Amino acid sequence: MSKIIFFDIDGTLHCSGLGIPQSTLDALKKLIENGHKIVMCTGRSRGMMPEEYFHMGFHGMILGGGAYVEYEGKVLHHQLMTEEEVRKVVNWGKEEDIGIILEGEHFGYYETDNQKEYYLKMVEKTERDCEVKMHPLEEAADIPKWTYHHMDPSRKEIIEDILDGKYVGTYHQPANSVEFLPAGVNKAKGIEEILKDSGIRWEDSYAFGDSANDIAMVQYVHYGVAMGNAVPELIEAAEYKTECADKDGIALGLKRFGLID
Repeated sequence: MSKIIFFDIDGTLHCSGLGIPQSTLDALKKLIENGHKIVMCTGRSRGMMPEEYFHMGFHGMILGGGAYVEYEGKVLHHQLMTEEEVRKVVNWGKEEDIGIILEGEHFGYYETDNQKEYYLKMVEKTERDCEVKMHPLEEAADIPKWTYHHMDPSRKEIIEDILDGKYVGTYHQPANSVEFLPAGVNKAKGIEEILKDSGIRWEDSYAFGDSANDIAMVQYVHYGVAMGNAVPELIEAAEYKTECADKDGIALGLKRFGLID
């Protein structure tokens, strides 16, 4: 019987400065050959990923942390911000002097007038890791989510209130950023929608992740796995552990479950 495995990207499939390890690419290929289903489950929006990711054999995708859900070519969920909401996010971020990244369906967008060193380095790192070219905020279109960088996380409630509680922020300590998604949207909800549509049993579901926004995901599936490089709160939340992403963590974890040999 087919199993279904959900994979976060950054820090799980993809390693900063390294890309996707060959052992991981080989493991994904073996999963498909063994008749299992693989789904990318990432905080990245479509515009934050290189085109080749969509040609790696994934049977489904959960993008933007759950704002977009697709399985076997069928769109199950698609949620975008309104133009007014985008304006509020941009204006407040500028007023508060916070680094803004809008994560769109086509591109990522940044504030070209912000010349602070931390922000420029973050934009450069984002472009390098995501293998994309960022565009100016003024060109933003079709935005499902956004991230504020170098932000005091205690202030996230202010913008949440401005947007009438329709969006909720998650703090990512290693990156010193707050990622905002629509309320009620997360990776676990996307997984739930795919399981329902596919008919695959919950008992046959697996997930690998490394970040705070993976907690709901690894707790929802039957077999939730934290990478060795995962943040402490995910390691504590996950029932299973594997090695770091750049130490063959994906391949080793899949072998322990008997999904590949």
